[in-house]
Amino acid sequence: MYIKTALTLCVLNLIQASAADSLSYHLVYFKDKGSHNFSLSAPQDFLSERSVARRRKFHVPVKETDFPVQVAYLQQLKSIPGIRVLQSSKWLNAAEILSEGRSGLLDSIRELPFVSNIEFLGRLKTTQKPNTEIIDRKYYERALELKAQKHDSFRHRFDKSVSNRSYMQNQLIGLPALQTLASAMDNFHIAVFDAGFKNAYRIRGMEDLLDSLTIIRDFVDHDNSVWEDDQHGCNVLGFLKTWNPGNYIGSAPFANYTLIRTEIAESESPTEEFNWLLAAEFADSIGVDLISASVGYHLFDDPALSHTHAQLDGKSSIIARAANCARERGIMVISSAGNEGNHKWHKIGTPADAPGVVAVGACDEKGFHAGFSSYGPSADRRVKPDFLAPGYRVNVASAFGYYAGNGTSYATPIFAGAVAGLMSLFPNKALEEIIEAVRMSATHRHVPDSAYGYGLPDFYLAYLILNSKDSGGLQEDLFYIKEDAVLFQDLNIHFLSASDQTIRIRVKTQNKKKLKTIYRANINIRKGEWYNSDILMRLAGGSRKSLRKRKVLKSLILIFETEKASYHKTFTLS
Repeated sequence: MYIKTALTLCVLNLIQASAADSLSYHLVYFKDKGSHNFSLSAPQDFLSERSVARRRKFHVPVKETDFPVQVAYLQQLKSIPGIRVLQSSKWLNAAEILSEGRSGLLDSIRELPFVSNIEFLGRLKTTQKPNTEIIDRKYYERALELKAQKHDSFRHRFDKSVSNRSYMQNQLIGLPALQTLASAMDNFHIAVFDAGFKNAYRIRGMEDLLDSLTIIRDFVDHDNSVWEDDQHGCNVLGFLKTWNPGNYIGSAPFANYTLIRTEIAESESPTEEFNWLLAAEFADSIGVDLISASVGYHLFDDPALSHTHAQLDGKSSIIARAANCARERGIMVISSAGNEGNHKWHKIGTPADAPGVVAVGACDEKGFHAGFSSYGPSADRRVKPDFLAPGYRVNVASAFGYYAGNGTSYATPIFAGAVAGLMSLFPNKALEEIIEAVRMSATHRHVPDSAYGYGLPDFYLAYLILNSKDSGGLQEDLFYIKEDAVLFQDLNIHFLSASDQTIRIRVKTQNKKKLKTIYRANINIRKGEWYNSDILMRLAGGSRKSLRKRKVLKSLILIFETEKASYHKTFTLS
C-alpha cells in the first residue's frame, strides 16, 4: 500500500465480500527441500555470477534456503483438482496456490507428507489485465540519444544550474557534492518495487529505461510489462533515475535498474507481501545491490488478516521476513516508513519494522518532521523510522512536467539513491558500516526518537567519515560546515582532527546586551578521530519539539578552538 483512503478500503471490502468471482489464495509451507542435485559448493547452478560475487564480498554463506523449491512437491500440488499453483518461494520454502474454496480441499493438502502448514492470504476479486502498452518508436530514439548524452556527461558537477528543480531536495541531504564524486555507477544495480511504472519511459531523462539493460518483472499479472500499470512507481522512479540537466537530476541517474511490480493498486491483501518476497528473491538471484521499495502494509481488505501493532516486531509479517532475508544476503533494503502520522494508525507499517530495512520517513524543506510521516518505534522498541529525507512538497518528475508532491514514498528514493552513491564509492564496506556513517552524519544521532529516528543525514559528510577511515595521514584539521544547512544541521558540530590535541569549546549567548558563557569544555582528541556533537541543539531548546515551537535562547555563539586555529559561528534562533 502507498496511500488509500478509508472510504476506498470500505468500498473494496463490500465488493470483495459480495463478489462471486473471487478466489482464495493460500500459502502452502513445505517441511524440507526434498531430494535434489544442488550443492552449497556450486551456487552458480542456482544463482547468477553477480549474486555469488556479492555473497563472497560480504562473506555471506550460501544456505539450503537458497536452493529452489522441490519440483516434485509443486507437481503433486498441481495434480490436485481445483488447485492452481501460482508462484513458489525458496526462502520460505512455500508455494502460493489459488483454490475454488471447495470443502475439504485444504484438508487434503494438509495431509500430504511434505506439507507443514497452510496460511490464508485472502480472497481477491478477479480483474481484467490492462492491454500491454504499445511504445511509440520516438521513445526508442530518445533512449539512444539519452544514453549517448549520459555517456558524455559522466563527470558532471551537480550544482544548482544542473539539478535546478531537484537541487534543494537533494541538497538537503548533501547529495550534490556526493554525486560529483559518485556519478560513475554503471556497475551498481538498483531494484525498485512498486505498483507499476505507467508512463515512466516518457519522462524526459528516463527514456533510456527502454534500453535492453533494464530488467522488468511483474509478479502480479506475470506479463513482464509494467508500463501500463499504476502511476505510483513512475513517480517514485523519477526521484532516482531522471537525468535532465538544467531541469532535474535524480539521486542515482547512472545506476542500472530492475523494475518489479509487486503491489495491486486496487486492493490490499497479504498476497502483495508474498509478491514482494518473490521480487526480493529474484533481485537476489540476479545480483542486485540495493532495493528501494515505497510500499508498506498494515490494513487489509479482510480485517481478520490485518496486522496489529504487536505484530510489527520485524519478524512476524511475510514481507519483514523477506526483507531480513535480502539484507542477510548482502542487499541494502530501503523502504518507506508510511504516511499514517495524521491518521488513527499513526505508526509505521511493514516492512519498515524489519531490522534488515532502513526505514525512511519524510521531512519538510527546513528539516522538520512532516506531520503525515509515520511514527515508530517498532513493536519490540527498536528505533524506527531510521532516518528522515525530503518528502514534503518535493518536485515530482512526470511525463507532463513537474509538480509538488508529498509522501514517504518520495523521501525513500531520494535517500536510496544517496545510499547507492556511498556504496558505489566504498564497494567493499560492509552494509552496516555504510549505514553507521550515515547515522553519524545525521542530526538526531545522539537522541533518536519515534518521529525523526536518527534524523536528517548529510551524505557528503557520511562520505568524509568513511573516507577518513581509509585515508593516510591527515594534513590539516577539518571543521565541517554544510552549504545551505538547515537549522538541525547547523546546530551540529563535526570536526576531524589531524593530530593528537586538546580542543576548547565555548558557547555564549546574549544576556541583557552582555555575553554570557553557558557551556565550556576541553576535550582531548586523537589524530584521525571525529568529534560529533549536538550540544548546540540541546542548548537551543532541549527537546526536538521545543526547537520548533519555541526558542529558549535568541542567539548562540560557538567558539571552537584547536591548537592551530579558531572557528566562530553565530546562530540566530528567533
